[in-house]
Formats: sequence, structure tokens, C-alpha cells
Amino acid sequence: MKVGRTVAPKGPGKEAPKQSVSPGCMPPKDGESPRKRRRRFGTAWPEPTKGDVPYAKSRPELAGLSLGEQVRILMGTPAWSEVLRPILDALDKDRPMKGPKPSYGSEELESCLLYQRLAGVSTYAEARALLAGDRGEHDRAVLGFDKPRARVGRSLYLVTSREGVPSDATVWRHKQRFGLDEHARAYEELFERLIQEHFEEFHEQLSDEARVVHWDGSVLLSHYTSFERVNRATGEVKEPTLKGGGFRPRTRDNWGKAGHGFNMIAAVTQSGLPLCARLTPINEAEAKTAQSIIEDEWRRTVAPHLQDDLVRVMAFDAAYSGKHMRRAVHRAGFVPNCHPVSHAVRKRSELNAEAKDKAQLKIRFHESWHLNGHHELSCACGQGKTIRRVTKKRSGEAVARLEGSCEKCGSVLLTAGDWRLYGNAGSRSRGVEKARRGEEDKIDWRVGNPLTFHDTLSTKYGSARFGQNEGFHGALVTRFGLLKEKAWYRSKTQAERDLFQVFCAMHSLAKEQRRRAAEMPVPTAPLTGAGSSGPPPAPPPQPLARAA
Repeated sequence: MKVGRTVAPKGPGKEAPKQSVSPGCMPPKDGESPRKRRRRFGTAWPEPTKGDVPYAKSRPELAGLSLGEQVRILMGTPAWSEVLRPILDALDKDRPMKGPKPSYGSEELESCLLYQRLAGVSTYAEARALLAGDRGEHDRAVLGFDKPRARVGRSLYLVTSREGVPSDATVWRHKQRFGLDEHARAYEELFERLIQEHFEEFHEQLSDEARVVHWDGSVLLSHYTSFERVNRATGEVKEPTLKGGGFRPRTRDNWGKAGHGFNMIAAVTQSGLPLCARLTPINEAEAKTAQSIIEDEWRRTVAPHLQDDLVRVMAFDAAYSGKHMRRAVHRAGFVPNCHPVSHAVRKRSELNAEAKDKAQLKIRFHESWHLNGHHELSCACGQGKTIRRVTKKRSGEAVARLEGSCEKCGSVLLTAGDWRLYGNAGSRSRGVEKARRGEEDKIDWRVGNPLTFHDTLSTKYGSARFGQNEGFHGALVTRFGLLKEKAWYRSKTQAERDLFQVFCAMHSLAKEQRRRAAEMPVPTAPLTGAGSSGPPPAPPPQPLARAA
């Protein structure tokens, strides 16, 4: 039943019918300040989606695109003209003008490096073999390498392949002029600019895909070592051959993820598009890196495009289950979906999950309700029901609540970020209570989170993290040749450059696919049969009647 008063129009004429006005919309009285309207927010939880990623080769809009055409798509974006082209033009101006004019411009040589990365090979020599071969004729024409170039000292060496394709030495000199640090920084800036460009052009699609964001880490191992070595015979100390990397010893649980190298932490949409990424030493904590990304790159690049009242979820594994990470996720406007206990079908994980199921945590001043080790809510009689609730503050911070109601045991409301644990671990007096002022560091952000261990919706979000077909991590391995096996990276900056090159290609191809999909005509049903404006189908033949 709505409570309110009616307002009738003043003045002569027939009186208009009275309308009911809710208390929040009533006009202010004389001397009163106008009341603020309550902010509305979405209550529907996002549905996990599955399907091909927009930059996949299987997309019909991108079918038949050669590697050279994919390079041209990236180099034809406005972001490229704003970020990379001025830098490459400056490199051409700084080149020495003595002697003959250079055969290739810096932008042409940069297209060779992009071709190598999209081909998924580790060296330019392999990429040149593809580009200069018989099957690379179309790519040479697209990139402008289908004509011979004038070279200094042409008669001094024997040409054994296509003369229009830059040699290994020419591309190597271009990389030296560019500089490794500047090269990686330029592609990182291009990546952030492409994300903003993607949101501006296809905001509805990309914002909808970002309602569920997946966080994960992937190792990138190197053949080189990250610590000093001592020659036992001579006592000579050798410097590390890997700069910016780390070392992780081999254990029973990290088979294939141990050694010298890096760890790539990335936030990816449901469609496999990276929104933020950072490369760290392999032994650095993933949760600490992800929290730093949310407070830096995410807030600067992605957050301005997600200022809405929709329910959004960030899903990650147990490695990110820390209070600081959960607090950062809430402040970013998302609800964390993470459990300290693994869902893996292993004996140790199953025993740990069973122990959490049997554990009980008291709720102070709510004796009829309790929590188990997974922080799942239940009442004494076992007939209570739980409800998920999410709202957002005016600052955009997400507020998650777990509500319980029962006819016998009453009701309880737990808000994430308001509760702390008390008592010793394993004791019967252990429970939760509301945190007081000054106890912000003791808050347990798991209490009140509705996406618990056995929740069906939480299970859907967790299962959607694993990519299928040509997903994000699958594309990095099988298509772009990254994260596949040990690489010959000598520094973190070198690996960062290759990763950001791939991320830029992903967003440029995704934009091209969506642009082409919008231009393609929508297939229509033929104008025959039932429900159409055409003639109805002919009736079936009737059997002949027998003569008497």
C-alpha cells in the first residue's frame, strides 16, 4: 500500500483527477529544502555468457583476413595515429641524412614487428621466411613490400629471397633506434588508448561484457636466470641473465609453473578482451598486483566508462582471496566472487571443504543464526531462506548484503565490510560481530558476501572463468605463441612489449569485427509459409472417394 497525499491543480476550469504522489516526490513546503531522490540501482545479477571472442579467426566477419590485413587494421586505428605514428615520424627525422635515402621508413619496419607477433613466431627471421615466401605474396602487397628497394652496396652480397622485404639487420637497427623501454611504453599507451576508443565506439557491447570480469595469472617462463650464480671452481660471481624476473621453486601444487620468469596478471571480459594487465616477477603475490592495478590502471582507463548502477561481478581464484583485494573490488563497483577453498576435485581440497561445512561461527546478538566456515548463513531450525542483495553508493562503491529470514528464528542482515571475527581459531566461542570505529583493518570482507561457496550463481561465475575454444589464454598460446613454453626473454620490458602488441591487436580486430557485423544485412525469413504475407502453401492431396 502506497502512502502519500494528493495534489490538485489550481485555477478555474474543470478539476483534474487527483494523482497519488509518493512521499519521496512530494513538493517541499514553504521554507523547506527540496528532498533528494533516492538513487535507483539494478537488481538483476549478470548472466554469464559463452561464445566466440570477437577477435577469433572463426568469426564470419574476420574470415579470410590475412596477417598483413590484420596489421593494417591495427595501424589504421585513430589510436595508432595519435600514439605511435608521431613517435615513428620523429625517429625518421632523427635518422642521419648523410648518404642515400633509407630504403624503409620506421612505420614500415614497425609493421614487420607486428607481423611477427601476429604470426606467433619468436624471431623476425621466421616471420621474414613467411613474408618473403610464396604464400606471403598477398601480405607483401598489403604491407607495401611487393617491390624491390634500392640498397647500398647491392652488388656486394647475394640476394637469396624477396628483395622488397626488410632484412633481419634492417629490422634489428630499427629496434635499436626505438629503444626497448620506449618501445614497450609506447605500446602500453596505445593499449590504454584503444580501450578508451573501444568504449567510446561500442560502449553498450563492451560495457555489457564487462559486467563479469575475470582475473587470472599466467606464467611466462624464460631460459635465463634471475639470480646470481657462483662458479664453484673459480669463485667467480656471474650476474643475473634475466632482468626484472623472479624464481619460484617447484612444489607439489605448481607443476609446470615453477622456474625463472614472470607472471602476467590480467583482467578480462567475458568475451576474452583484456582491460588491464601487468607483468610481475613470478614470485610476487598476485592479489597485491591485482589490487594495485584496480587502484591505478583500472581507475584511470576503465572505471570512467562503467559509471552506472548495474550489478557487476569480478571472479578470481583463491590466490586473490584477501581483504585488501576484496575491499578494492567493492570500491571499484563490483562484487567479488572468490572462495579461499578450492573447488578442485582433489582429496585435500575436498577434506578442507568438508571441514568448512561443519564449522560454525556465532553471530553476536543473533543467537538463532550462525555461519559456517564458508561464511554461509543458516538458522537454528534449518527452514530459513537467504536472499542476495546489492546496492551502490553515490561514489560507485558496491555494497553487498546477505539477508536471512525465518518465521521461527527471525531475520538477520549481514553487510559486507561491517563485520569482524572474534575469538580464537577453532574455539567454540568464535564468531562475528560488527566492527567498531577504528577497527577497519580487522574487517572480514567475506562476511556478508552473497556469492558463497555453495551458491549456484557463484558456481556459474566460477565456471565461466575457464576459457573455451579460442578464449583469451588459448589465443595467447596457440595463435600468438606466448605463454606456450620457455622463451628467450632477457628482460621484463621485452616481454611487456610483446604482450601489449598482442593486446592492441585483440582490441583493433574486435572493433573491426563489430563494425562489420553492424554493416552486414540481417537475414530475413522467406515470404512463404505460415505467418508470412506470401501465398499459403498448397493443401495436401485428398484421397479419392470410392464409388458406391
